[in-house]
Amino acid sequence: MSKHVPNQSFVQRVWNRVHSRLLQSTQALYSQQTLALLSGLGCAALLASGCSSTTETPMMVTPPDMALMYNYVPATINQIDTDPGNGPYGNGVRVVLDRVVTVTKVDKYVNAANQQCRYQIWVQDATCTTPPCGLVVKAIGPMAPSPSSTGKDCPSASTSGTLLNTVGKGDNVRVRGRLIVEVDNNPPMTVVEHQLFVESIEILTEDQTITPLVISDPTVFAQFVSHKGTTWNKYEGMSVTLAPSSGSLLVSAVTGGGFQTTPGMTDWGNTYDSDYYPSGATAFPTVGSTYRSISGVVATRHGGEIMPTRNKDFVQ
Repeated sequence: MSKHVPNQSFVQRVWNRVHSRLLQSTQALYSQQTLALLSGLGCAALLASGCSSTTETPMMVTPPDMALMYNYVPATINQIDTDPGNGPYGNGVRVVLDRVVTVTKVDKYVNAANQQCRYQIWVQDATCTTPPCGLVVKAIGPMAPSPSSTGKDCPSASTSGTLLNTVGKGDNVRVRGRLIVEVDNNPPMTVVEHQLFVESIEILTEDQTITPLVISDPTVFAQFVSHKGTTWNKYEGMSVTLAPSSGSLLVSAVTGGGFQTTPGMTDWGNTYDSDYYPSGATAFPTVGSTYRSISGVVATRHGGEIMPTRNKDFVQ
C-alpha cells in the first residue's frame, strides 16, 4: 500500500499559517521589549536634565529593574563629595554606594520651577574617617496639588510612590543613582551640594550606625554661616554635634528658615521642625535660650545649614 502524500498546496497553506502566527508573536514580543527600552531611555533622558535648582526640568523615577540596565561605578561618599562636578564622580555619572546609613528621615518639598513634589534623605558612610562623609539622596514624586503648595501639601513619603517610600532614619542601604552637582548661586559660590538621584535602593541588615562628630571649637562654629567658606563642604551630609568646650550655645536669632546661635553666628535650618518642636509648642527654639550642645545634619543646599532632626538634638 502506498503512503498517502498530502497535497502540496495544502501543506503550503498550513506552513504559511504557522509562519504567520510565529511572525506575529515575534513582532509583538519585539514591540514590548522596544517599548520597555524606550521607556527606560526616556526616564534616563529626563533624569539627565534634572537637579534641585530652580531651573531644573521634570524627571521621572526610574524603576529598579530598568535602573539595572545601566553601568554603576562603585564609589564612596568621600570620592563623590570631593569631586568638583567634572571629574570621575561628577555630573551625570551613575554610581553605587554599598552600605551607607541614613541619618535623617525622608523630607519632602516642592520644586519651585516645575511644581513637583520632591523627596530627600541624607546618608553617611559609617566607615569614612576623613570628612566629608555624607550626601543627600533624592527622588521625584507627583506634581504638587497647587502652584502655592509647600512640602507639607505633598503625599507622605510612604504614599509617594517613590523609591524612598520605605526608607527610614538609621537604615543601612545600598543605593544606585545618578549624580548631580549643584553650586551655590550666591557669592562667593563656594558651597557645593552633591545630589544622588535614586534609581534603585535596597535596605540591608542593620549592622552599621552613625555617631555624630563632636565639634567644640568656636572658630569652626563661625565658619557655619550660609554662603560662606568651605567648611560646609568639609562636613557635607554628616551628623555633627556643636558643643563648646566652655560656656553654652545661645540662640541669638530666629528666622523664617531656622535660627542662629552664638558664639559664631552658626546658621541652623528648620527642615525638620515638626520633628524637633516639643509637643504643643508653636515656636522652638526661642531667642535667648541656651544649650550645652545642639546636633544636626550638615546640608549644603541653599548655601549651607545645620538641620536638627529631633528634640533630643537640643541638650540643655
